[in-house]
Amino acid sequence: MDARPLIERFVAAALADTPIDVAGRTLHTWDEGDAPAHATSRLGRILAGDQRASALPLAVLRADGNDVPAEGDLLVVGDGHDRPRAVVEVIEQRVVPFDLVDELFAADCGEGDLSLRQWRETHHAAFERQARRAGAVDPRLPVVTIRFRLVYPRLLGA
Repeated sequence: MDARPLIERFVAAALADTPIDVAGRTLHTWDEGDAPAHATSRLGRILAGDQRASALPLAVLRADGNDVPAEGDLLVVGDGHDRPRAVVEVIEQRVVPFDLVDELFAADCGEGDLSLRQWRETHHAAFERQARRAGAVDPRLPVVTIRFRLVYPRLLGA
C-alpha cells in the first residue's frame, strides 16, 4: 500500500493552521527503521521538545532511493504504527563520518544521558547493520545528521 496519499493529507491538514509556507519545500518521511517502541519513544521526545536532531546512515537513504533532506525540507514523523503524527522542518543538515558526530549533536538527539559516549554506543552497531543491509561497507560510516524544529503540532508557547 502506498502511504504517500495518507501522508500528504496529514501534512495538508496539519499545516493548515500554521504560518509556515510549504511552497517549494520537499516532503520526506523520516524512517529510522526501528522497532515500534523506539519510534513511539522518539515521537514522544520530539513532541516534548527534548529531541531536536536525528541521524541515519547515508547508505540507507540512497538504497531506498530517497534524497538527503535539505534545510527547509519538511519531515513527517510517525508513531510506532506507521501513522503520521508530527511534522518537523530541517534547519541544518550535514553528512559526516560517524566518528565526527559531536557532543552537541548527541545531546540534541535527546536520548539517554545526552552524552556523545552513549550516543555512539547505542547507534554504532545499529547504523553498521543498516548500512550493510543497504549494501554499503564504508569504514567511515557516513551518516546524515539533521537538526530540526517542530512545526506541527507546535510546542506550547512556541
